[in-house]
Amino acid sequence: MSQQGPTGPDASPTCSNCGAPDDGELVTCRFCKQAVSGEASRTAIPCPNPNCRMQCRWGKQKCGQCQAWLVVSCVFCGSLSPHNTSNCLRCNEAFAGAAQRKAQHAQQQQHHQNMQQASVWAPVAAAFAGVAVGSAVSHGWHSHSYDSCSSVADSVDTFDNSSFADDVGGGFDVGGDD
Repeated sequence: MSQQGPTGPDASPTCSNCGAPDDGELVTCRFCKQAVSGEASRTAIPCPNPNCRMQCRWGKQKCGQCQAWLVVSCVFCGSLSPHNTSNCLRCNEAFAGAAQRKAQHAQQQQHHQNMQQASVWAPVAAAFAGVAVGSAVSHGWHSHSYDSCSSVADSVDTFDNSSFADDVGGGFDVGGDD
């Protein structure tokens, strides 16, 4: 039976400088104040808090000392990247101006979608407009046809002029009987 020493799979990480246990949060050892390893030092993320500025471990989301956020979320893909990187590690979009680019992209997509909908619905709307115009013209033609004028002609033909009297008088002869 072999015993596994401090270098085996169950061994906890230690500071490469003093051998003290490594808490896995910060880059510097809390005992000797040196980097716990060269890898931790090389991949360190500085805390964005100007009062802290502690060097934090890669892969952590918050500073182990002040709990400030070490990561930012990409507005395009939603993945997390360290705050000190200029581009998203997943989709490679630049963080500078990302919100404006995303808004412009969304506006372009909406415009494209509106244009597609217009190209689908325009022929239907044109057909309905054509039917409506045709119906209005047809209705206007029928309402002003000669058939509707016959009622006016009938009322003129039945005009009775017998109630008028010849009140001219004064020897004015209309009939021509001398």
